[in-house]
Amino acid sequence: MKQQLRAWTLAAALALTAALVPAGTATARAAQPSCPDGSVCLWSGEGFGGSYWEWTARSGYRDLPPSLHDHVGSFVASTRACFINWGPVEKRDVFNGDWRSRYLGDFGGRMDGLGPGGC
Repeated sequence: MKQQLRAWTLAAALALTAALVPAGTATARAAQPSCPDGSVCLWSGEGFGGSYWEWTARSGYRDLPPSLHDHVGSFVASTRACFINWGPVEKRDVFNGDWRSRYLGDFGGRMDGLGPGGC
């Protein structure tokens, strides 16, 4: 009887794990929006909400628009870029494929502009 109970408990645990892990992974992937190649997409709100702005690497350095200045809540990068804060000067390298759904409490709360390539 003990062996049957242990076997059933193990089978139930494996089934529960198999049911939960793919669902969590699919949800995390679905939460990240796409951003066109050669661009960095920025949102004022966390979770990719609020004001939206798309910066392209070919546009060179740009100051952030007022709605995003010191207020980048989330981003998706489809190119390499440099996030910049001017006072005091701080820089963050961003690589193609990087993204953050919660960035406001980090460097997004200080960010002033961005430029192409590495910092």
